[in-house]
Amino acid sequence: MTDPLLELLDGLPSARLDESRADRIRVRCHAALVHQRRRVNRPARTVRGWPPIVVGLGGLYVTALVHQVLALYGLV
Repeated sequence: MTDPLLELLDGLPSARLDESRADRIRVRCHAALVHQRRRVNRPARTVRGWPPIVVGLGGLYVTALVHQVLALYGLV
């Protein structure tokens, strides 16, 4: 930054805190945190089904990979 810019910035008024606005924001933030905490504490039923599916697909991938390697060496 240049010196004239610093002088302009120095001349700006300081920010003033609006108590009512700060209180409204604080209430909204607390409500959002409570809502998020409730959402996280619920058991997720959809997540329980994914690990076996991923493991199964991974097993199929590894099996196909081993088959390709054995075919490459002429063992299959």
